[in-house]
Amino acid sequence: MKTVIVTGSSTGIGKAVALHLSSEYNVVVNAKTDVEGGRRTAQEINERDRSAIFVQADLSMESGVSQLFDATHTAFGPAHALINNAGATRGEKFGSWSEAHWHDMLTTNLVSCALMSQAFVPQLGHQDGTIVNIASIRGIERYSRIGAAAYSAAKAGVINLTCAMARELAPQITINAISPGFVETAYIERADSSMVEDWRKAMPIERFIDPHEIAEAVAFLMSQRAMTGANVVIDGGFSMTSN
Repeated sequence: MKTVIVTGSSTGIGKAVALHLSSEYNVVVNAKTDVEGGRRTAQEINERDRSAIFVQADLSMESGVSQLFDATHTAFGPAHALINNAGATRGEKFGSWSEAHWHDMLTTNLVSCALMSQAFVPQLGHQDGTIVNIASIRGIERYSRIGAAAYSAAKAGVINLTCAMARELAPQITINAISPGFVETAYIERADSSMVEDWRKAMPIERFIDPHEIAEAVAFLMSQRAMTGANVVIDGGFSMTSN
């Protein structure tokens, strides 16, 4: 059975992707800080009589990337697919920006994606592979959000990085991105209730996106050898109606 690495898969979109792909792949679950959640994701997969391991690692550092791939090779051999989902969003208004904030947003959301992809490619050997990067509609010019400039810039970088790598690594490796809109995750639960209701009303489908719907799209992109360099927007029509 082939192996997939799903970064940032302790909760939310990453967890849904890991669970969805476990029917066809050995799964490497990862988290930087949410050890309990990561172990729980791997346990749920194993309880389904499928195979998963959990690796705690900070993927914005080369040492963490090496740790993750070493554990993957020990458990399953080389990885055949990589889902770069690890990320975080934290707002900081203009005038209050700090070096630490920008460094955190860029390394967590963008640098980790670049380092993981670079480590993924050589271990494939001559086999075909696939990478799916989870970006965000906030990375698209018109939809960057006031108060979240660093996050928006990082996700814009993920979209651009996807295109650059797709050009360089074709035809052996397909690389695509998904830019979700408002997904039913812990972020929605933490947000101000009035703001959440405004977001919901702005979506033509009149609901938030289920993480498993993103997982299904990931699986689709992984199966398409004719698609590379694409950024698939899944936002319930929000960008169609948003000013």
